[in-house]
Amino acid sequence: MARMSLYLVLSLFAGAILVNTIVQDPGYLLMTWGDWQAETSVWLALSALLLAYIVIGLLLRVVRSTLRVPKALQRWLGLRSVRGAHRRADKGFAAFFEGRWDVAEKALRKAGPADEQTLLHPLYAALAAARRGQTERALALLDQAETDAAAPLSLVVMARAECHLAAMAPDRAEQALDQLSSAERALPRAKALQAEFAYAQRDWQRLIELLPDLRRGRVVPEHQAAAWEREAWLAALSETGDSTSTALSLWKRAPDSLKSEGQPFWGALVTRLQSEEDWEALQKALQERLEHYCESATLQTMFALPERQAIKMKKSIKRWCEQDAEGRCHAALAHIAQLEGDTEAAGSLWEQAYSRCPSAENTAKWSEWLRDQGEEGQASALEAELLATLRQDR
Repeated sequence: MARMSLYLVLSLFAGAILVNTIVQDPGYLLMTWGDWQAETSVWLALSALLLAYIVIGLLLRVVRSTLRVPKALQRWLGLRSVRGAHRRADKGFAAFFEGRWDVAEKALRKAGPADEQTLLHPLYAALAAARRGQTERALALLDQAETDAAAPLSLVVMARAECHLAAMAPDRAEQALDQLSSAERALPRAKALQAEFAYAQRDWQRLIELLPDLRRGRVVPEHQAAAWEREAWLAALSETGDSTSTALSLWKRAPDSLKSEGQPFWGALVTRLQSEEDWEALQKALQERLEHYCESATLQTMFALPERQAIKMKKSIKRWCEQDAEGRCHAALAHIAQLEGDTEAAGSLWEQAYSRCPSAENTAKWSEWLRDQGEEGQASALEAELLATLRQDR
């Protein structure tokens, strides 16, 4: 408040001095231009100049504001264009995720000018076209992206290989993958494409080599990796040479998931060893298998083994008798007893097998034993029961 009072007193004092100066000597100013002349006081001329300066400043500010309007409008329109491009890109990526390939391709191709697009736009537009079956269009988009350098060459090459694989053209996919460097071929996505190519070409050994990397990279669903793994190992086992050692070596190298109980890989190995008639190798493989699992494929093989190898399996089978709900272990032991000439033990075991599971096979085998022992009546009754069951099952 004291400062305001001081400023007010000083302003009044300065104003009084200025008014006194103007009154005592207003000054004289004469301006002539040809026949034209103007006379005024100095103070009025100074006031007119100050007013003109203010007016000119205001006019210049108005003009500058007017000139800035188109630039602001341009910036506003540009901002709207970018927002629109982002919305179209979001729409395209969402449609790609949802599987609406036509919407995805259209949205991504119209996402904006090239300088406003990311490297994902041309790639996903091409992949969406490929998913629609428009392979030529997809390849044209990828060629344009490569020409414009809109995306790294490795990404374009991998997308091109995927398009060829989708079009069932593995040879062209291989040509595309050959353009990748060794470091780029080690990328998880490149590994997945190589696996798809190996599967298409039935190159089972190559596919088996790639499967661990696919699982580590999680670039394919687990159910697909499991299906590839099962098919590749089964095919590799069936396509190995005549040597049974090769088949056994492949069995040892197989993942534990394929060697678990109930998997078809074990049955395929048994069939392979039987076809080669390598009974010693088959006997050892069966004994090792019975240390962990007792399966139908294993017990059924007992009836195909020669007498010497079958008798050696007796101890390995006995340890599973208490868990023999279907009577298969007792049936196998009965068969071994018959090979040994122990008729009484064979009959007892066939009866136990039938009592545990009166299947057609157990019924027929026990009936056959009874008939051999002269028990025609009981054998006929069992056969009649078997025929009635078979007719009912039909």
